[in-house]
Amino acid sequence: MSDRQRAVIVLIIVNAMWGATFPIMRALNLQVDDHFPLAEGSAWLRTASAAWMISIRFGLALVMFVILFRNTMKRVGKPHLLAGIALGSFFYCGLLLQVIGLGSISASRSGFLTSLAVVFTPLFSTVIRKRLPRRTVMAGVALALVGVTVLTEMVRVHPGGVSLASDVMERWSWGDSVTIVGALFFSAQIILIDYFGKRYESIAFTPGMFATVTILGAITFAGLNVRGPETAIQASWVDLIVQPQFFGLIGILGMFPSLLAFAWMNKYQPFLSATQAAVIYTTEPFFASTWAMFLPAVIAGSCGIAYANETFSWPLLIGGGLILAANVLALWPEPRRDGIG
Repeated sequence: MSDRQRAVIVLIIVNAMWGATFPIMRALNLQVDDHFPLAEGSAWLRTASAAWMISIRFGLALVMFVILFRNTMKRVGKPHLLAGIALGSFFYCGLLLQVIGLGSISASRSGFLTSLAVVFTPLFSTVIRKRLPRRTVMAGVALALVGVTVLTEMVRVHPGGVSLASDVMERWSWGDSVTIVGALFFSAQIILIDYFGKRYESIAFTPGMFATVTILGAITFAGLNVRGPETAIQASWVDLIVQPQFFGLIGILGMFPSLLAFAWMNKYQPFLSATQAAVIYTTEPFFASTWAMFLPAVIAGSCGIAYANETFSWPLLIGGGLILAANVLALWPEPRRDGIG
């Protein structure tokens, strides 16, 4: 198996782990809503809780990385730390917006909108490299975009043909908007990994990235709590984190979708172009929807929250199929003379 083939397989596994984070983070948001005496739509609560959970999640991931990847830690130098800081900064902004959005939209919808990073990545690459991606890559991006619109039911497929949903704008929410802005930051992160990964040992970026995300989350949380609502300050964040059902979910996020997924992402993405990697990342909403069809009930039963499974739908099947087809198209073997797509 070639390095490129191995990278494709590993990144698909990474996306499967990331897909599980959507229903898990949604469940954590529901627990936060139950714990604090504020309205669910509180912008302060959404932002503060997102920063707090992100900081704890990646703080745990950093500790585990230092313990489990000791040989890698010995090879971390200044270039790796600087690259990790850059990656972590963009990733933190994207993740913060994504988690805020999950407070008001479903796990599946969040996953679909996040996958718009696949559209932004080749557009950014075009500006940076001053040349267009290959036609097969652009066709894959276009197909992925169609898949996303079908998945979100912005475009509806019915026996009479295809039509734009009449209530698209009515259903659009603040959560949708911030999630799309977050996808812009994720796209920039993909391009940065491509850039730095071609020059340095990419897995060594991980501790710097985790540390940056942890620190930025802590700073955001501390800054918000200085002027937070009195009713929220009276409710202890510590009381929430020590609850087994809450900390257990944070621990799962820290170990699998954070520690393992990002270590593998940083190690294997450089074997592909930024655009090819971005198209693989469109499988994330497909996995998010799959997890969301059975994981919420499991979480609800163990955490004592009202969180129902999402149901199967034709948009999921059709849109997910289009996204997988886009992956194959964009990753179609390219002539050696084409270089990086």
